[in-house]
Amino acid sequence: MLREIAHFVWNAPATLRLKARLPQEQLYETLMDRADQAGLADHRRALVADLAGDVLELGSGTGRMFPHYGADARVTAIEPDARFAALAEEPRRRAAGAITTTIGSGEALPFDDARFDAAVVALVLCSVPSPAAVLGELRRVVRPGGQLRLIEHVRSHRAVAGWLMDRVDGAWLRLNAQGCHLNRDPLPEIRAAGFEVVRTAPFQVYSAGLPAFPMRAITATRT
Repeated sequence: MLREIAHFVWNAPATLRLKARLPQEQLYETLMDRADQAGLADHRRALVADLAGDVLELGSGTGRMFPHYGADARVTAIEPDARFAALAEEPRRRAAGAITTTIGSGEALPFDDARFDAAVVALVLCSVPSPAAVLGELRRVVRPGGQLRLIEHVRSHRAVAGWLMDRVDGAWLRLNAQGCHLNRDPLPEIRAAGFEVVRTAPFQVYSAGLPAFPMRAITATRT
């Protein structure tokens, strides 16, 4: 825990300076580029490289997942912020898989029931107003037996670290201005939505500008 705190304190001033001079989408892209170079890209690739068929990516942001889909994936990417989606156009064109993008909300997906073979959610459930509503929609549009693949940062399972995350969550919300919570645990809500969790892999990424959140790569099956 001391290493995580030291990492945050050391990097916070530079991140605040970036935040003051960059628009939100450019700040996000800069910080995600650093995180990907520090190892997050490897976890992204492991999460989706084997997917094939019709795939929904929810909250696709600036397209950081797009380079990691294989040629057999037909990806429909939905993103609520047009500024972020505009930055995703170049990685969309370069991707091996066929990717289409659209603006929309995870709480009301514009797709038929059981439309997709899989859904991908990367660093999104931390910031949506209602994870339960989003997961309910994902279950609706993923076919029975289809997969849900997620990367999320989560509340620490360690007592002191989890307590601290609960205490500072309000300050973190004001700081990030993206609705991102420090202290969510998606696993109970994934199960409650009707998915069977089949794999969780913990990891951390130490990159300049972001806290070293405890993270999980999660695979679940739609029951």
